[in-house]
Amino acid sequence: MATATALRQPVVIQGGMGVAVSDWRLARAVSVTGQLGVVSGTALDVLLTRRLQSGDPGGHVRRALAAFPRPEVSRWILDSYFVEGGIGAEGRFAQVPRHTLSSSVRLQELTVAAGFAEVFLAKEGHDGLVGINFLRKIELPLPATLYGALLAGVDFVLVGAGSPADIPGMVRHLASHQPVTVSVKVMGARSTDNVGDLVFDPAVALPQRPATLPMPRVLAIVASTDLARGLAENPETRPDGFVVEGAAAGGHNAPPRGPRRVDEIGQPVYDERDVVDVADILSLGLPVWLAGGYGTPDKVAEALALGAAGVQVGTLFAYSDESGFDADVKAQMREKAVAGELQVRADWRVSPTGFPFRVADIPGTLTDVTVRAARKPVCDLGVLRSAYLKADGEVDYRCPAEPLAQYVRKGGREMNTEGRLCLCNALFASAGFPQRRPGGASEAPLVTSGTDLEPVVHLIGASDGPGYGAADAVAHLLSRIS
Repeated sequence: MATATALRQPVVIQGGMGVAVSDWRLARAVSVTGQLGVVSGTALDVLLTRRLQSGDPGGHVRRALAAFPRPEVSRWILDSYFVEGGIGAEGRFAQVPRHTLSSSVRLQELTVAAGFAEVFLAKEGHDGLVGINFLRKIELPLPATLYGALLAGVDFVLVGAGSPADIPGMVRHLASHQPVTVSVKVMGARSTDNVGDLVFDPAVALPQRPATLPMPRVLAIVASTDLARGLAENPETRPDGFVVEGAAAGGHNAPPRGPRRVDEIGQPVYDERDVVDVADILSLGLPVWLAGGYGTPDKVAEALALGAAGVQVGTLFAYSDESGFDADVKAQMREKAVAGELQVRADWRVSPTGFPFRVADIPGTLTDVTVRAARKPVCDLGVLRSAYLKADGEVDYRCPAEPLAQYVRKGGREMNTEGRLCLCNALFASAGFPQRRPGGASEAPLVTSGTDLEPVVHLIGASDGPGYGAADAVAHLLSRIS
């Protein structure tokens, strides 16, 4: 059986931010400094096809696909999606089939190739560490994407937004090219119905089994001591370390542990029950990185003084030159942050996952009431869909951000749709890949950010240009330690 590869231990982990905010360019820029660069594992199949349809500037995707170990898969992907010179401003991206419990062979091949390509590009030309971040809540493409990342030699696998209990075992099996089964939650089904098993066999992508792959380290992203202890005490679920994430982080956050309460602007209220006992987690004997408000040199030093291995930082890297935000969106983010006018708030309702999600209020994005009202609901990416059991015993999928009539017809409750937004399309738009709709309108972006903007403002102010690089962020974070 494969064993975890001996790796040097980073002090700084660059947070995994999707869609495409922490893409291969950002991860690579961090990795070459000696710290851990992390690519987002979210919707990489769709991202790869949109890069190809945008003309693949620089030829990076085509170079990665040329290195994929099954050339015939690379060929059909290029034949299906590559557009020389790109589809142009008036073009519409071809859709990728949505994942199900029984995704087609070609969709599985595409997903494996996409996971491979993102990690391959992040690792290309240097010997630094590269990780991949997954939201456990997004389960259908997870094993195929993970297998592609393993084929590319990923060094770390980070998993949050749900319990990562099955990830260490999944990594062990996939590194040995063994099939894995993911138990997907199917709403309305009983355990005896046996309808929620997703089986992924690596032979779909590589019929000939190569040698056993190096084992990456698995880091569980947790927000409670109970979860960390439960994972650590079972040899089957024990990760190689923990990232302990506080409520100040961007993206999806763990909900408060106490009664559901909101403040005057609708944010979830956290209290002492949500403060993680770091010493208790350290006592489990695994490396720990602290996240959520640790983006300053003083906080890095504080984390190390507590006995942590280091910190995970997202926001400081999200505003850097190499992050995958659309250039115009990033310029607005920076301008409003420097002016002290960027409001970032946690929203209970915006994400179809049900997890609180931090959004930045920026004109022209979906936080603008006018922009939101003008959008016609559509669910054509389906990354955040949930499985449910139909009356006839078949499994189908629904999302509270899809068209209301469609959602209700599938048994969803209308009240669950209030305030929901299509994160799938909005986050692709924020990364510069908006879908164009009939009539000419394009999907509007939605920006997520952490609340710790002081170091962002500091580095912009210290720069000769409008921003700063990922290497500047790393140097700043490490500036108070020897």
